[in-house]
Amino acid sequence: MHHLSGNAKPEVSARFYVRYALSVLVLLAVLFCFAKFANTLPMLVFSLVLALLTAIATPTFAYVLFATKLHNRGLLNETGFFAKATRGKTIRILVSFVLSLVAMVGLLFSVARWGQAEWVIALVGAAACPFVFMLANKISAHEFKLAFKETGTLVLGGTLLTLAIGVASAVIFANTPAPQFNSVLESYLANDNPFGESPSVLLTDAGLLTTYTDTVLTCLLSHVADASWSGYVGAQVLLTVFSIGGFVNLLCACMMPDCVCELFLPLADVDEPEESLRQRKPQVGLIVLAIVLVAVPLAAGLGAEAKAAEIESIEGVSQGKQFVQDQIGVAVYMIDGKTYDQEAVEMVLADMAGESSELTNRVQNTLVPLINASFDKRIQNIDNYLDWYYSLSADYERVIRTFTGSLEEGIEDQLAASLAEGIDDSELNDEMQTCTELAAKLQEELETRLAACEVTTVPDWLQKPAEFDLKRLTEIKEASVVCVTRG
Repeated sequence: MHHLSGNAKPEVSARFYVRYALSVLVLLAVLFCFAKFANTLPMLVFSLVLALLTAIATPTFAYVLFATKLHNRGLLNETGFFAKATRGKTIRILVSFVLSLVAMVGLLFSVARWGQAEWVIALVGAAACPFVFMLANKISAHEFKLAFKETGTLVLGGTLLTLAIGVASAVIFANTPAPQFNSVLESYLANDNPFGESPSVLLTDAGLLTTYTDTVLTCLLSHVADASWSGYVGAQVLLTVFSIGGFVNLLCACMMPDCVCELFLPLADVDEPEESLRQRKPQVGLIVLAIVLVAVPLAAGLGAEAKAAEIESIEGVSQGKQFVQDQIGVAVYMIDGKTYDQEAVEMVLADMAGESSELTNRVQNTLVPLINASFDKRIQNIDNYLDWYYSLSADYERVIRTFTGSLEEGIEDQLAASLAEGIDDSELNDEMQTCTELAAKLQEELETRLAACEVTTVPDWLQKPAEFDLKRLTEIKEASVVCVTRG
């Protein structure tokens, strides 16, 4: 748009591209440092970076909105009331600021989680941007009137750049296997909170919610990949374009930095003379508005941080942690000072209860009758012992053992021999040995399976303790012992 200061013919000199290259390098350096130290950033630094990027992105949005307003004003009479009432830029600047703020918040949260693939895509986009805008400028020269040519270049260049990034992401994701997880919790634990160690309660909570969103999307995408690989790649491309859209906006700002000047100048009309355009001066009100808007992310961030910290101090847990715990928290049992997964423990106890019942039935139906039969035979042999005890030979033997000091031992030996006379306990001993081994195996299996249920990777705040009756565990551990004792 030659009526806007940013509508001059694009520079094609080396100086222009050097300036673009330097701008992109600084932008990538800022984003890389942010991603590198996001895990420990305080809210103040986050707000400063957000304010900076929002200030860079707002002019490109505003430039397009100014063009639409200029187009609408072309339908009005210059001396009419509506033409005079619509010369301001305030509303469109505010709308541009809100759009930029949303885009930059999304970009920062995305950058904090970027992996190698996303950085490659960003570099490809930065390198392709000048060539894309060359193409967009040629197309705009043929498709748009001169007054709106630069706006067409900006919109078309951003669109083509987004498509280029989409193609690059499609190539990368088409050659990358889809992640597979057995559960939502496993997927969640595989994704680190990008602001996990931040001193900011608000950033930590935002990171938790972001991680939860990634978890849900990852699980959904894994199912999509199983059903349709092309559908999976397409979904990944859409998510990538959405998350990197703010970066595209910043690249457009680097390509057309003159948009910033137009932000503070009075709105011109399509037919306004060139001399009048050059005489426009920045409006103080627009400059003050821009300064106020830059301070908004700082004030809003610090205010929200104070409120989040206050809520955490009152409730004892942050809102983010509470939400994630409600969605995917793990119910756990505390047993002997250790934490076990409730669902897994219930399955183990159900299985072990069946095995314990089998052992109990075996003891009652096989071992106990053998014990009773052996006991009955020993009762019958008591008469043999009494006959010996009151015999004359027993009297002489007791006298002799009295002098040798082995009287008590001799009586015990004779009692044992008399009671066991004619009794074969081999079957009873074998069954007793078998039951004892089964009981030991049962206890070992219980301990092994419970150890597999122990929760070691789930953070404490994600655990939901439940009451556990230790008698349930004791009954299984001592089942065979109790049965043998009863026998």
